[in-house]
Amino acid sequence: MNDVVLSTLKLNENMISMLKLNNIDLIMPPDRIANREWIEKNIDNATSVLLTFIKFDKELIDKANNLKVIIATSSGYDHIDVKYAESKGICVANQPEAIAHSVAEHAIGMTISLTKRIIQGDRYIWNKEWNDFPYFLTGNLLKDKIIAIIGMGRIGVLISYYLRNFKIGKILYYSRKRKPELEILLKAEPSSLNRIFSEADIIYLTLPYSEETQGLINRDLLMKMKEGSILISLGRGKLLKIEDIIYLLNNRKDIMLGLDVFENEPLPHNSPLLNDKFKPQLLLTPHISGPSKETSQITIYMALKQLINFYKTGSVWNPVNNSCKECHDIKDYWEFFK
Repeated sequence: MNDVVLSTLKLNENMISMLKLNNIDLIMPPDRIANREWIEKNIDNATSVLLTFIKFDKELIDKANNLKVIIATSSGYDHIDVKYAESKGICVANQPEAIAHSVAEHAIGMTISLTKRIIQGDRYIWNKEWNDFPYFLTGNLLKDKIIAIIGMGRIGVLISYYLRNFKIGKILYYSRKRKPELEILLKAEPSSLNRIFSEADIIYLTLPYSEETQGLINRDLLMKMKEGSILISLGRGKLLKIEDIIYLLNNRKDIMLGLDVFENEPLPHNSPLLNDKFKPQLLLTPHISGPSKETSQITIYMALKQLINFYKTGSVWNPVNNSCKECHDIKDYWEFFK
């Protein structure tokens, strides 16, 4: 009997052929993206799920009596009840590599925009205020600045690598585990959060959201930010509470924030963050750092590669929970990412 994957999105002919060649049967939604009702109706037959951003909670997991693995087509996985899946022996894996370049490039774009006051300069002209040289819009160099990465994963590594070309000073990083090879390659220093917020000129928040990271970045840390520093958040929105951001903006007019992710998305139109008085300090984008025209299809192909590898070897390249066996041979996986 063939294994069966339930895909929550429509796949193209090449993707369907990949599954057929590996004797994997496919359950696919009639529309572009599945809804919950359709998933509930079809999940019992599936041994695997190819999952978009649809919430996959305890209730759905309990209906999935034959499920072995959930493969997220995204880097983020906070829409999946990972712990409960683990308690049922279900492996959960994600695709952090596929969007890494896109997120890192977005981070650099935000960095340049904020340090050089590009957005403020654009508004200044559109508001027809340019009558003399705007000294208050004078920006800063990246050269010799202290950079900090909170979450030195693939995205954090790429941001650090790109920034080295700007002749930055020091790279500090915070991670669950020390990474000696990166300390040599990037000349990065492992640091505490207290040191990072006290010393860094630009801080990048690229952590995933989990029980371990919930509440990690709090108001006390934010208020320790160095004078004139910048915080760019590209991980998960729930790492920063809106009320803490508002408190920071009200009490520290010298700092600036670049936010691509938010505690609640879409950001409510009546959010206190959308106050005109905060405009000089903020650069906001609607969670668009990850997707790109080039990576949207690659992400799905990489997810399918992981799925096929799971059925062949019982292992995945990007395990999220302890129900997975990790595969260390990445050559085949990176075929679509070169």
